[in-house]
Amino acid sequence: MTGSVLIVGASRGIGLRFAETYAEDGWEVHATTRTPHDPGVLGDIAGDVSIHGLEVRDLEQIGALADIFDGRGLDVLIHSAGVLRGVSREEMRAINADAPLDVVDSLMPAMLRGQFRKIAILTSKMGSRNGARTPLADYGASKCLLNDRFRDLEPHWRTLGIRAVVFHPGWVSSDMGGAGAPVSVNESVSGMRRVIDDLGPRSSGKFFTWKGTEHPW
Repeated sequence: MTGSVLIVGASRGIGLRFAETYAEDGWEVHATTRTPHDPGVLGDIAGDVSIHGLEVRDLEQIGALADIFDGRGLDVLIHSAGVLRGVSREEMRAINADAPLDVVDSLMPAMLRGQFRKIAILTSKMGSRNGARTPLADYGASKCLLNDRFRDLEPHWRTLGIRAVVFHPGWVSSDMGGAGAPVSVNESVSGMRRVIDDLGPRSSGKFFTWKGTEHPW
């Protein structure tokens, strides 16, 4: 099974590995980076790979990305871009909570023209309420807001034939997670790929870990 996939935030770590594995499997890969003029390892991936510039907080750039798919279908959308530290609370909210849904909204016409109609958004277990209040730390609060908005929007997406999930990718050994993290990028992406490949109506709307188990909201 092959098709077209858009990976938002593909310059490194999890997003880069998603781009590599889909390209290896013969997919038409569209990958975004904030530095398309200097894509690094992303530019070395063999296969049907197109690189697009995108700053996820820039609505004009999101619109320009959507224009690329005007009249075309998009089968899978994976939003991997996010930030853990080094920005203000407002910037973190914009990147982690607002941007993923802005991207989905703009790309929805292309998704509806697609064959598989699958969306995966990376969140974090740090955004889980666990039956209690909103997490206090900025990162957890931004991911909690993303989760809340996803749960509000996904039922409507489902009526359109879209299958969508959010993922806790694990504590991954990457630039964001740090070298001492226990989960490798390969393990994380392989696990999420299995969930995405099998994603159907019964699993749409759920919060999964990279292992394929459900995580509490």
